[in-house]
Amino acid sequence: MVAERYCLLPRPITSALTQEPLTGAEQQVLSYLCAGYSNKEIAQFLHKAEPTVKYQVSACLRKFGLSSRMRLIAALREPA
Repeated sequence: MVAERYCLLPRPITSALTQEPLTGAEQQVLSYLCAGYSNKEIAQFLHKAEPTVKYQVSACLRKFGLSSRMRLIAALREPA
């Protein structure tokens, strides 16, 4: 269930962390990503097409200047 695994990001995402501001949809996708969900699961929860979620994850990687979702998750979980 979403309620069991869903987590908010450990801290607000500031513009200092990203090269460009994140959209609300990207922040929502990142919350699920940090909770360990796959693109397919995120798409189901958010009622979006899987390619849309994949695009949003890719946009987040680009905005953070990172090359993998694991590095992205680690960057988001680092203490401020």
